[in-house]
Amino acid sequence: MKSIRLNLKKSKDDLYMKSKWFGNPDVPENYPIPDDLCFICQIRCDELAEFDENNMLPHKGMLYFFGAIDYYFGNLDCYFPEDQYWKSEDIKVFYIEDIENQEFNQVVFEDEDGEPIAVQQRSIEFSLDENGSYGHKLLGQPFDMPWEDWDAPYQGWVELLQVDSDEDDDYNLNFVDFGMMHVLINPDDLKNRDFSKVTAILIYT
Repeated sequence: MKSIRLNLKKSKDDLYMKSKWFGNPDVPENYPIPDDLCFICQIRCDELAEFDENNMLPHKGMLYFFGAIDYYFGNLDCYFPEDQYWKSEDIKVFYIEDIENQEFNQVVFEDEDGEPIAVQQRSIEFSLDENGSYGHKLLGQPFDMPWEDWDAPYQGWVELLQVDSDEDDDYNLNFVDFGMMHVLINPDDLKNRDFSKVTAILIYT
């Protein structure tokens, strides 16, 4: 199974209700998103449908990823998960199927002085990639996975999102010696569109 690569480009365009990396999420009014986790990305599912060769992901609606990754931006006073597999409060994935019949608003994260704190948004272009590739991607085999399978109780879980260490002129995201974060999901939950029980693990190079 090939991966779906996420090709990022810094953008000042209006990415409201489009796929984007970093920036601020677009969600229904009063939607309960976490304010203690970093917004990683939102994925508009109809934009990736043609690349989902095995029909594993939803092809309509929006996926949102949040994680406890502020520490890995160099904010060393921030909390970071110490367990090998992250707890449910450390990694969150939300799926909203109906994005056509309700009003959405952009949630702008601010510091205590009211200043925006989000890293500048990046647009996302999707493409097919080889299994086991590096970089930011959806699905497929994780890059340089050191085991044949995950530990109990996560045997057989599949990679939903791979977040690679990355840097640009406005951020430096380093998962300890340029490792990667892997968001994992039970394949039955993925089939049933239940994203409430994901976990994540860091693999260091």
